[in-house]
Amino acid sequence: MSKKRINAYLLLLLVSVIWGAASPIVKYALTWFHPVIFLTYRFFLSSIIALIIFGAEPATFPKKARDKSLAFLTMMLSTPIALGLFFLGLSKTSALSGSLITAGAPILLVAAGALFLHERVSNTEKVGIVITIIGTFMIAIGPLVFNNTANHFGTLEGNLIMVLATIADLSATLFTKICMDRGISLRLLAHGQFVLGLIIFLPILLLRHPIVSIAATVVDAPWSAHAAVWFMALISGSLAYTLRDHGLRWVEVSEAAIFTYLQPIWAAILSILWLGEPITTSYIIGGGILTLGVCISEYRGKRVPAVVHRRHKRK
Repeated sequence: MSKKRINAYLLLLLVSVIWGAASPIVKYALTWFHPVIFLTYRFFLSSIIALIIFGAEPATFPKKARDKSLAFLTMMLSTPIALGLFFLGLSKTSALSGSLITAGAPILLVAAGALFLHERVSNTEKVGIVITIIGTFMIAIGPLVFNNTANHFGTLEGNLIMVLATIADLSATLFTKICMDRGISLRLLAHGQFVLGLIIFLPILLLRHPIVSIAATVVDAPWSAHAAVWFMALISGSLAYTLRDHGLRWVEVSEAAIFTYLQPIWAAILSILWLGEPITTSYIIGGGILTLGVCISEYRGKRVPAVVHRRHKRK
């Protein structure tokens, strides 16, 4: 195994720890901040870091119109859309359910990699993909099936939003890999997405909340809530995305996706011990089905090297 591949594994492992802790940390902070306030606050901090980095070494923008559109779409999906849905979903469901729903993302990414990047998928993986989708669906609709009461609809709504957030993030990861193959700057993608997020969310924030209300919320929030925003902006945001993008340089999309399976482990530890969240029936059943799908998908022997679609190579 090459040194570059080992380094990529270590980077992706660290990212899994950071992003695994994100769900319970965000869930805690949302008790003090409205999702739009949290996101704008976070994007503001991340944008400062981005401007410092771009000031030290200006980002290289794509020259071709098609590459510019691809970079914009990737950044739009990765931050304003995926993170917006993620925060909104977590405000309406538990950190445990949210983290477990995202655990199904790697299997779906394997399918996307096969479909769009021509990465090989075995018949066993195909079975695992189907079972994982069923498990994710079970978790999402679990509150309606097992707790058929109106006061649980918010959790159902939150779970479905988390599914949409996962799909958006999967698409962003896939497009990031394509951007790399086309030679688009990783620094532009990793940091430019937060500037784009600030540009989009700041007007939304000012339209929805009076400035006096925003100021009062920020001032009244405890230091721990502010620490959560700083963690998401600097560690889970600027640092983690940069580490992930560098890790993706040396491994296939489907291989990198495996590290996402570890995220619910870190999330579960924090959610249960710190937030005191209960483990529901739908969580157990859906999680069991999802785990079965993951095990079947990954029990396939030595991976056949992926074939990257040559059309995406920079000319």
